[in-house]
Parts: sequence; C-alpha cells; structure tokens
Amino acid sequence: MTPATTSFVTQAVDAGGLAFGVARLALAVAGLLWVLYVLTVVALVLAVHRRSR
Repeated sequence: MTPATTSFVTQAVDAGGLAFGVARLALAVAGLLWVLYVLTVVALVLAVHRRSR
C-alpha cells in the first residue's frame, strides 16, 4: 500500500469508529428516554389509581 492509500484507510476507519460511537450514544440516550417514559407512565397510573380510591 502506498502512503496515500494507508492514509485513506486510516481516515475511513476513524470515520467508522466515530459513526459507531455516535450510534452507541444515540442508543444510550434513546434507552434512557424509554426508561424515563416508562417510569413516568407507571407513576401517573399509580397516582390516578390512588386518587380514585
């Protein structure tokens, strides 16, 4: 491989690693939002259930 080809491959790997990192971050944020959503729904259901008694 020529130095130019090696540089191109290195840049491609760096870009792939960055994209993978961004995807992992997005999945982590989505998971956190899902957990918050579920907890909020559970809290609201419990609050309504207690108030109706």
